[in-house]
Amino acid sequence: MLKFLTDEDVPRSFSSQLRLHLPGIDIVRVVDVGLGQTPGPVILQWAADDGRVLITRDAETMTKFAQERVRNGLPCPGVIVVRQAVPIGPALRQLIRYATERALGINVQVAFISAPRRTLL
Repeated sequence: MLKFLTDEDVPRSFSSQLRLHLPGIDIVRVVDVGLGQTPGPVILQWAADDGRVLITRDAETMTKFAQERVRNGLPCPGVIVVRQAVPIGPALRQLIRYATERALGINVQVAFISAPRRTLL
């Protein structure tokens, strides 16, 4: 079973929508587990201890902290960065695809969810 943790900068609607589309998903918010206003390294340590992939919108500091953990040989179940410009629909589709890939054993330390490219017809 995949487990996720959403950072404070991720809207509550992401968690509720993921629960609707992925029944049985184990997802909690940092504020719900007492980690509100907590530094990134502490959040990543908690996520690693609990085997949770972190979903965040913080592309700069959280990816840096995750890379430091990996370089230092510390566990890092993964970080998914949802770019600010991505609407909830496309972000959810990509998160669901990521969760499915993780369930199949595909492991990525840091993944980015970007806005879909528009094509001219």
